[in-house]
Amino acid sequence: MTDPFDLPERELPEHVRRDALRRIMTEIDHEPPRRKSGLVPLLIAASVVILMAGATIVTTAVLGNKDHKVSTAGPHSTITTAPSGSAENGFGLYSAQRDWGTGAEMERCWSADHKPDTWTPMLRVERNNLVALLYRVANDLVFCQLTAKTITVKSVPYPAPPPSGTPARVMFITTEGTYAGVTAPGIDNLTIRTTSGLIPEPSAIGNGVFILPNSYKRTDTLTLRGFTVPDYGMQAADLPQPLPPSQRSSDPRGDRTSVAGQRLGNCLSTVNPPIADADWFAPGASIVTDDQQWAQLGVLGDALVWCSSVADDPHVYLALPPSTHSVQWLNGNKRGFAAVTPTLIGIASNPDVATVTLSQPGTADITANVDHGTFIVPGPGGQPLSGSKLTVKKANGDVIEQFTI
Repeated sequence: MTDPFDLPERELPEHVRRDALRRIMTEIDHEPPRRKSGLVPLLIAASVVILMAGATIVTTAVLGNKDHKVSTAGPHSTITTAPSGSAENGFGLYSAQRDWGTGAEMERCWSADHKPDTWTPMLRVERNNLVALLYRVANDLVFCQLTAKTITVKSVPYPAPPPSGTPARVMFITTEGTYAGVTAPGIDNLTIRTTSGLIPEPSAIGNGVFILPNSYKRTDTLTLRGFTVPDYGMQAADLPQPLPPSQRSSDPRGDRTSVAGQRLGNCLSTVNPPIADADWFAPGASIVTDDQQWAQLGVLGDALVWCSSVADDPHVYLALPPSTHSVQWLNGNKRGFAAVTPTLIGIASNPDVATVTLSQPGTADITANVDHGTFIVPGPGGQPLSGSKLTVKKANGDVIEQFTI
């Protein structure tokens, strides 16, 4: 007789798994389970490695730590340490990697402060043009955060596991809203909630440590939720202060004297979560109907931020999908204000691009000028873009390319 529970294993799509995790971890009321089914035999069967006396205990079956390796190569070498077979929690949070290895990133961390000959990679994450790493050097736990313009490095003696009933210990906080530290044994889900009234976000976990990159600004109280232990509140006295960058780029900062620069600067100084490298973003394209209604882009390399005068139109980092064309863009229909809804928001990767024209069936063409390499194509909004055409031109009117989107 066929076992009715012998179902085929099929991996859910990435966006489905990510959305499911976020809903479970942030929207459902927490009630600790009486028993975590299967945990006892799993722990008995696990290979337990005691890293140092008094240090955290890493359980390979729980954390998937079978590929954990020590790198003996210097940061100038190309590190080829293989990542674990799956991202943390199986949900791919922040492109998390355990046992990562990359020469370029370690080169920057190494040059900024801590210069080890050997190091043990533990966890790597990335989000919104920011990379955060945790690795071990002898008896120290080292945190390194990399942005395009800054490097933040800090080392502390490797801490003992958090006390019973505490899901994690926060060891590092940055001004960009990154949180990192060590987890208690058995904790494989962790959210951090500030007192700002914003929805808590899940952390990536691996090798007994966690990182939540580019989240909300530090407040005087944090609540850690581990889901198998009671919620744990951390008060100001127990929280580390935000780390200042160890190195800052000497590149010129973005304009803050023009009207557009002032709009952008005022926006980025208050946005939460913070925008990494906010001081270096230059004002780009904008839509202005009057002093009360405006939208402003900020640009730094291939990174974009969106600012608006509308309170419920979030000021956010915009991740543009990759493109083989001379421009990168995304649908802007969910942004803007009553008078103007942007149809397309983007960056011109070709410096010769001067205008971008959108042609949609049944409507008049809409042309946007490129400003500091960025553009906003305004429009009535709400119309599907499928089947529309983009025409990209030089300043003299020559067509660079025309294609259907």
